[in-house]
Amino acid sequence: MWYLCVFYHRLLDYRKPEFESLADLFGAFGDKRSSDFNTQDKVLQWRLPKHHHPDSPFHFVHLPSEDVARNIANRSILVKGIYELWGEGNDFEELEEAVKSYPDERKLPYLESESTFKVTVDSFGKVLSLQEQNERIQGLSYIPFKV
Repeated sequence: MWYLCVFYHRLLDYRKPEFESLADLFGAFGDKRSSDFNTQDKVLQWRLPKHHHPDSPFHFVHLPSEDVARNIANRSILVKGIYELWGEGNDFEELEEAVKSYPDERKLPYLESESTFKVTVDSFGKVLSLQEQNERIQGLSYIPFKV
């Protein structure tokens, strides 16, 4: 499953090594005692969002489970947060289509009335006014959060 990993913008050379060490610690690469365990398989898939600089704090990472993501986020000193990726796009229309096509069974626990949520707009290398942030949040109105 793909996640958006948001790093703190410091110790840039250590972000991925710390993350990958924690992923190994929490079993992201399988059972080391297994006969079919291969040390060459100990590589996470990473990718940058489109048009982002390699020093950007935003990186996509593929992890085997939500538990591994949660454990890494709780233990890491360089990770600000890890968020399940529901979709991405070059514009709001592509994003909306991607989010709508994301499996409902993955979204439903977050759309229940008992579930709480907070939408935060974050940027790197650009300042967004409060009005621009509110416009982007309002642009997510197609997600049926229960208020």
